[in-house]
Amino acid sequence: MHPLVRVVGVVALLGAVVGLGVHYDAAEGGHDPYPENEDLATDYESHVGEEAFVTGIVQHVDTSADRATITVESDRGDFEMTVEGFTERVQPGGVVQIHGTLQTGHTIAAANVEVVNPAGGSKLYKYAVSSVGAVLVLALFFRRWRFDPEALAFETRAKAASPEGGMRTDGDTEVKTDG
Repeated sequence: MHPLVRVVGVVALLGAVVGLGVHYDAAEGGHDPYPENEDLATDYESHVGEEAFVTGIVQHVDTSADRATITVESDRGDFEMTVEGFTERVQPGGVVQIHGTLQTGHTIAAANVEVVNPAGGSKLYKYAVSSVGAVLVLALFFRRWRFDPEALAFETRAKAASPEGGMRTDGDTEVKTDG
């Protein structure tokens, strides 16, 4: 295949990826079924009765009333919400995710409350496992393929039909087999 055809193909694929990214960004608001924090900060009352998913920082917990006060961060200003049905044990300053129904007075009736733990060592674990996986995939790929700089292409590594499984040679020159 001619190198110019390959370059045009790569440019077309990159253009398609960029185009899909731009489209996704333009349509991003329609992906989430819940109101955004910015909408709640500016026009909370129009969303009363809707389901919502918010993440906030715990300010105060009243365990006797199963209630907590959280601060929800927004680009249009932080605001406080009262969470009813809050049964988790969280210290002030902890982060929680709440799914529930919005009520009047910046209150949410929680259906689910999840405590968000700090990442700690989990980031290192994720990056380490991903790196090991990437190295294994590359090792397996280059075990079967090699790059030919003259053709600007990857070619399979030919295996000889010999019992040793290596390249068969005739004198000083390598002879590739079709196997």
